[in-house]
Amino acid sequence: MSLKVTIDTREQKRIKSATKYYQGQGLEVNVEELPIGDYIFTDGKNEVVFEYKTIDDFVSSIQTSRVFNQAINQAEEYDHHYVIIVGGELARAKAIAMSKHYREVSYHAYLGAIASLNRYTTVIESYNPNIIESFYRMLIQAKKCLQDKPIVKRFPRKDKNPAFNFLCHDIYGINTKKAQQIVNTFNLYSKKDLDQLTKEELLTVDGIADKTAEKILKAIGE
Repeated sequence: MSLKVTIDTREQKRIKSATKYYQGQGLEVNVEELPIGDYIFTDGKNEVVFEYKTIDDFVSSIQTSRVFNQAINQAEEYDHHYVIIVGGELARAKAIAMSKHYREVSYHAYLGAIASLNRYTTVIESYNPNIIESFYRMLIQAKKCLQDKPIVKRFPRKDKNPAFNFLCHDIYGINTKKAQQIVNTFNLYSKKDLDQLTKEELLTVDGIADKTAEKILKAIGE
């Protein structure tokens, strides 16, 4: 897979080291002003964007809400979007401690900001003081997003019925239609209801053969 990364011109202090690292990994590197994000990885068809925040920048951007707006803009424009927070544990503690004096961002607000961001994007925390780790974290994440590999099983939104959830999400090969059919046939509402099922009963359900029935019973008993 041939990858290219574009680095925003405002990444002034990191452009040289990021360029050296990514070129060393075989990527084509461009530097230009990006309207959204700081790093964009592409395989020529799809793109992965990262908003790069040092600890200090992240703490200051919480108060102004800048980081939330940046993350929303990324989510609106790209299918794969991340916020990466970079800096050591000491830098985080120092930034939060200093915020009491002029930024008014508490540790609670710091964690709350990450939780809020994770509602519509993904936050990657890289607290290794070695900046190379953050470049690697972005690269490996981008590769995973851009690899043309099928997802083994797509999960639909979870139902409120625990019996349905178990059948559909915990047993490979049982799709939503089959899970719903089993639940409806025996009026199942809980995991305890599932424990009462027998092989003979399962075999009465259309489409359930010996092997499938045994697979379900084995999963229930584990």
